[in-house]
Amino acid sequence: MQFSAVLVSGPLPDMACDTFLKIVQKCKRKFVIVQVGESEPFVSELLSGLPTTVADLEPHQIHTFYESVGHMIQAESDLQKRIHAEQWVEIIGQAHQSVDFLKDQDVIRTVLNILQTNTSAASSLGTYFLSQISLIFLDMLNVYRMYSELISSSIAEGGPYASTTSYVKLLRSVKRETLKLIETFLDKAEDQPQIGKQFVPPMMDPVLGDYARNLPDARNQKYKAAMIEDVPRIFEAVFQCTLE
Repeated sequence: MQFSAVLVSGPLPDMACDTFLKIVQKCKRKFVIVQVGESEPFVSELLSGLPTTVADLEPHQIHTFYESVGHMIQAESDLQKRIHAEQWVEIIGQAHQSVDFLKDQDVIRTVLNILQTNTSAASSLGTYFLSQISLIFLDMLNVYRMYSELISSSIAEGGPYASTTSYVKLLRSVKRETLKLIETFLDKAEDQPQIGKQFVPPMMDPVLGDYARNLPDARNQKYKAAMIEDVPRIFEAVFQCTLE
């Protein structure tokens, strides 16, 4: 499908947007499944190129287009994304019964995959991702804290070599993806002061305090660099709103 090209270069973008909305309303599920000859659902392709698609549209056309995208996402939530949501709820539920459940490598990989999916969605949806990240945020920080402790305990028991094991690397991947998800959402969201006010306080101990508590060999330099770059921007967003 080359609808984005039609929107940008077509002589009647109003008609194109209205027609697209009608098509999506009638058969939205078609856009969230992989069609014959395609490698991914059309909605995934559309979201990845969303900024380019709407760049030359008028505000009222953008509204119509986003309404169409919203219908697709609604259909997507009935399919693949609902599976991810159910997986997350199941994992957290199991963890409440026994935290050891989160130590299994297959579970860690599933957590990583869920976070990566959410990062992709946050990149495309921006502020509209607020409701989703609000649902998983506190549990995500708890998982982050637990994996930090696992990394430190593994290195304390196994020495510096433990930091190079596949298990510790996998745990670190979850930590990095957690930060990437938060960073992506804050970067793409429009109402940064209000959003920062909501999300930064819960991050103080599990994220900022984590680096100070970690053993030297448990500290990741890429993580440190990311924190140095991102924290001032996050705090600026928070403190600015308190001065207005």
